[in-house]
Amino acid sequence: MLSTPRILSEHLAPLSEPLACLLAPGAVAPPAAVAALGARALLDLPPGEALGRGAWPDWLAPHQVPAAERLVAILAKHRGALLADAVGLGKSYVALAVACALEGPFALVVPAVLVAQWRVLLKEHELEAQILTHEGLSASALQPFVRPPVRLFLIDEAHRFRNPGTRRYRALARLVVDASVLLVTATPVHNRVGDLCHLLRLFLRDHDLTALGVPSLSRAARGDCDARALTAAAARFSVSRSRARVQTGYATGPVSLNFPERAASRSLRLGSASDAVLEQLVAGVARLEAGRDAAALFRLVLLSQLASSLPAFRASLARYEAFLELGAAAAAEGKALGRDDFRRLFPVGTEDLQLVFLPLVLRAGASLATERDRDLVRQLREMSRSPIDPKAEALAGLLAEQTGKTIVFVHARATLRHLMGRLQGLRVAGVAGNRGWFGREAARRNEVIRAFAPQAQGAPIPSAALATDVLIVTDLLSEGLNLQDAARVVHYDLPWSPARLAQREGRIDRAGSSHQRIETVAFLPPAPLAAALAVERRLAVKRRAQARAGGGRRGLDWCDRLQGVAAAPSTRVPPRSWAAVTAPERVVVLVIRIGSLVEGFVATESGVRADPERMAALLERAAGADLASGAPAHRSLLESVIQRAAPLCRTRLAALEAARWRAADRDRLGRRLIPWVLSAARRAAVQRRPLELARLDGLVSRLALGMTAGEEFMLEELVARRATLAIRDVLAWHERLPIPQEDSAAPQTELVAAVVFGPGP
Repeated sequence: MLSTPRILSEHLAPLSEPLACLLAPGAVAPPAAVAALGARALLDLPPGEALGRGAWPDWLAPHQVPAAERLVAILAKHRGALLADAVGLGKSYVALAVACALEGPFALVVPAVLVAQWRVLLKEHELEAQILTHEGLSASALQPFVRPPVRLFLIDEAHRFRNPGTRRYRALARLVVDASVLLVTATPVHNRVGDLCHLLRLFLRDHDLTALGVPSLSRAARGDCDARALTAAAARFSVSRSRARVQTGYATGPVSLNFPERAASRSLRLGSASDAVLEQLVAGVARLEAGRDAAALFRLVLLSQLASSLPAFRASLARYEAFLELGAAAAAEGKALGRDDFRRLFPVGTEDLQLVFLPLVLRAGASLATERDRDLVRQLREMSRSPIDPKAEALAGLLAEQTGKTIVFVHARATLRHLMGRLQGLRVAGVAGNRGWFGREAARRNEVIRAFAPQAQGAPIPSAALATDVLIVTDLLSEGLNLQDAARVVHYDLPWSPARLAQREGRIDRAGSSHQRIETVAFLPPAPLAAALAVERRLAVKRRAQARAGGGRRGLDWCDRLQGVAAAPSTRVPPRSWAAVTAPERVVVLVIRIGSLVEGFVATESGVRADPERMAALLERAAGADLASGAPAHRSLLESVIQRAAPLCRTRLAALEAARWRAADRDRLGRRLIPWVLSAARRAAVQRRPLELARLDGLVSRLALGMTAGEEFMLEELVARRATLAIRDVLAWHERLPIPQEDSAAPQTELVAAVVFGPGP
């Protein structure tokens, strides 16, 4: 009789890495098929399904069709997407094509200055949409209800909603709850990577990107996050291509895609007065001390206006003097200056916009004015009467020696008026806010724009009396408008952000320009001002910050490269397939599903890390490679890499589980309400009320799983009411919101695809 084999406890040995069993590779397959499998998973496409090849409007250029296809896929999965192509690539057309593809009513949220342009575009393509303005969302009395209800909001110039502390952000966040959102901006990162977080929170819950290495979007906005991880995660929701990528990556089609050549940028270092006068003025400004904590802000604004022009400087001095007098009068009466006082002096929309923030830094109570400051202001006003303006003279010489339409960007209206007077021998017009001028004659803003750029605006050629060669504008005209009749942009005043530079130059650097060559000229502050103002240094610092964050496009366009891999015809292979590619170096790409999202890792001898740009390049390389021989050796390398990658996956899984009850977020309103709701749930259980218990369980899940920005704002408003808060009130808030799409099971991980690069046998 044969004895039955016995397995004794001493025969059992623990797995060195249990998670590696879940990541075990399947069958070997052709590299192109495996690369397509991994690319489709990373782009949130079902296995074997390429991006839609339906009929798209014939007015889309070749590079715009794949952008629209991918945006539709992102919106279907996440109900939100970011269209951040470079300036001049036709984002408006792509956004309208996406709205058409989704086949439902949609609404536009645009700056007031662009309403007319959007109406023309809608009429041109026989579309209808309700239009809301950014400025309207900022209105205190706005009730942002859209009728009839729409399921998609197109947010143009979406970077204006990067600050959650503004009224317009809060209004938009509430407006888009339970709707899809397409954010359109060429500059998603203006000052720091946190800008991206606030945009994403319009449609993502706070911890939706935990599986991708970003445990909390709100904390990431405060800098508590790896900037590279955030940029890589944001790319999953973005279509963001550079000019170079579009020009080299897409074939020609029925819509021409011609861009002007950019000449090397020039710079002129000149001031608004002689160096001697500037030195005296800078020294005087440095001695101003009113405002205490806010004194530095006062001085910065005065110096920026001095860099622009002497009339702008004097206008700011007048405001500063009014502030001193107001402070002295308030102190004499034992009163403190309030916000209304500041708004009267520094209304929104003036060139001294930064001073609107003074109520945040000024300490109320004691007098903020000094007799010394009042004397200094009088001296500075007299010193700034000089008629000599080297900067304006240089601009006049530049415009006289070179023909071609030119846009001149300035900070202050006072500078605009000053230049209009200094350039009387030229055909000059100006636009500031809603006002326009032909020389000294007032005109409607749109009339001036159409006269300056009739070709771009689709307007008739103006009469000789209105023909314009030079348009002087403030930065309100730096967004959205097509002004490619011009061949030159002059940065007469440097902006605060490099993103604004790109916006300005984008007015003329656009597809379809009739100019073969365009140029930009920047006026830099002279030595006496440069050290005090340090504008150039601030711009350089912000540029470096943008580069580290992925900036405009670098770090955000790798999904576009994967789109080509996913769309390429290939054999369908099952999940967990892997491929071997002969290569001199040893490197492995792992595409792993963690929870509901898919992450890509690159493993080298130095370690395993998420590196999406290199991963995309390697998958592109695999898509064109043949299957390598010596698969057993490659499999051995793959298995060893999986062992090394398992701890990283475990960390991500632990973060996902912790996100449900994250202790670090106990200060958040939703978390503070959970114990109160659980007490009500215990009472419902004791009293055997199963339906109420189920409702309360859903409420706890929402509070624990996080919310979009709009949902949080709505909860804050509910709690802030004077009436006593009851459980039924919070339940009613919860049940008005969309049901969270959350798998109740514990988050899982699995290998989707892998490619091993290494030497042959």
